Amino acid sequence: MVQRDRCVGSRRHVLTAVGTSLAVGLAGCAGDDDGTGDDTDAGNENTASTSEFLVDHPVDEPKEFADAHMCAVCSMGVTNYADRMAQLAHEDGDGVMFCSPGCLFAYVAEPVHFGGSDAEVAGAWAITFDTGELVDADEASFVIDRDENRADAPMQLDPHVYEVEADALAFVDEHDDLEEGDVIDFSEVDGDIARIYRLERLP
Repeated sequence: MVQRDRCVGSRRHVLTAVGTSLAVGLAGCAGDDDGTGDDTDAGNENTASTSEFLVDHPVDEPKEFADAHMCAVCSMGVTNYADRMAQLAHEDGDGVMFCSPGCLFAYVAEPVHFGGSDAEVAGAWAITFDTGELVDADEASFVIDRDENRADAPMQLDPHVYEVEADALAFVDEHDDLEEGDVIDFSEVDGDIARIYRLERLP
């Protein structure tokens, strides 16, 4: 994961602004349209020729979610799940949107499999489970929860996203089947972890 040196205050300002813009209406079923979406930038050659799910991305900050965006992993309408959304940007300016952090994990493990760019990942952002804010995934903590009975997610099971590691550890302490080792950084996401959540979507 490429690390970015940015002012913390500036990043907080950007994330707060984007988070405010997330009060969006529910989109229709992702299968009801052609998947290209009005937000796809036809001027981006990678977007036009590689995958209908790619969007032009500013790379160094999150992009506003739109009803036209479809999850690059499961094809669901992203804004149907405003409390679970995530996104990722490649260094070449290609971006992808997700309905949930589990789908983000699957894409990180196999980006080309999902029609994504082979350029390095420049950044990723996800909605936290406790505050509902969009945060930098590189600064977040993820709880690897395997219990579907605790799931309240579009794809039945997802990792829990926390901005503050202490809050993730507090969640772990509340459940006997979880331990401190179940709290990971975004840089630790790999194929094995992704398959906990999206086995059927991965090769």
